[in-house]
Amino acid sequence: MIISVAAVTVLWIAVLVQFPSHRNVPLRRAAWSTMVLLAAIGTLDLPVVGTRLDAATGLPNLADVAQHVLAITAATLGRYCAEQVIGAPRPRTRWSGWVQATLPAATVAVMLVLFALSPARTHPTDAARYTDFPMQYASHPGVFAYWLIFAVYLGTAFVLISKLAWRYGRRAGRTPLGCGLVLIAAGMVAGLCYLGYATAVVAARAAGVQGSFISTSPGIIQGLFGALIVLVAVGSYLPATGYCPLVRQAALYLSLRRLYPLWAGLCQAVPGIALDPVPVWADRLDPRDLQVRLYRRVIEIRDGYMALTPVAVPGIEDLVQAAAGQHQLRPADQATLAAAVQLELARRAELRGDRPGWAADGGLPRANREFLTGTDLDSEVRLLSTVAVHWTTVSLAAERIERGRLAAHH
Repeated sequence: MIISVAAVTVLWIAVLVQFPSHRNVPLRRAAWSTMVLLAAIGTLDLPVVGTRLDAATGLPNLADVAQHVLAITAATLGRYCAEQVIGAPRPRTRWSGWVQATLPAATVAVMLVLFALSPARTHPTDAARYTDFPMQYASHPGVFAYWLIFAVYLGTAFVLISKLAWRYGRRAGRTPLGCGLVLIAAGMVAGLCYLGYATAVVAARAAGVQGSFISTSPGIIQGLFGALIVLVAVGSYLPATGYCPLVRQAALYLSLRRLYPLWAGLCQAVPGIALDPVPVWADRLDPRDLQVRLYRRVIEIRDGYMALTPVAVPGIEDLVQAAAGQHQLRPADQATLAAAVQLELARRAELRGDRPGWAADGGLPRANREFLTGTDLDSEVRLLSTVAVHWTTVSLAAERIERGRLAAHH
């Protein structure tokens, strides 16, 4: 109960925080409305709220029906947002557009009729043994049909959203949008598990099955349902973190600290790049001008790399993957880290006073060109953060290459 209240509280806080920046943009407003519906579903799922709503209206199980209707609405809005952001899985015809527009309302109407004809309309549910009225009254044909319609509609929407979110979340990489889409896909998987398990419980109850499978189902269903709500809510909130000043400042500070070791190492080899050298303790404690300092740090790191002569190493990408061990690198990361290893070898050579000649083509060395792919500050920070996060791999690969060359000379 305490965990459920805490999760719902976090959801409502996220909803309120996002409201000022989302109310005037249609797509953001739709995404924000989806979060509002998720928070409302979580609130109605709290026993103290659902029970009081049923008692106040004199309609048993009204809270359950309200949750189901809100869930269908949220799934419809979620699918709309996913298709608007990353595209529909296939071109939409006039007929398919009409069906998609009317299907949610028709589904809700059929479910309300089935509920009105079922015993659940006049008899309350034993909340200690069942999470929803379909579990208790599954033997009634109307209730069983009610649940199947609900599960099929949500399940179809979950599958479509998860496929789109996973596909484009992987493409977006380790960005707020990419991480948010992957979390939404994970939430959809949790939702499918919830629907599958709950449908199995409803079918078992319809067949008259009793025992531990039924008695332990409330806890499992609540856990899967909670995972669905939280994952989707966090995934929907992540892409909007850039609009929250506090979150933006925290992200700038973390990026500044993450890039400090790269910057400090380059300052040792190329002291002239630092406009205002600062010790690590001062950099850690200073909260001022974070964006300006991060912008300057990225430029100074770039200046340091431009001052180095990358060392050519045949088969360097294979060496980088070998240094990473069992961690499989993405192709883009592998190329970035290969360039970083070349530049790390050049930095070490600079510290030893050993400076080989420039590239034969007279232009920028290849490793430097690999590092000049950012289009703005955020993309530059992501590129350099990849090097910082995998610095152990970069250092290990550079050490192995240096040991191999030393052994070859002897």
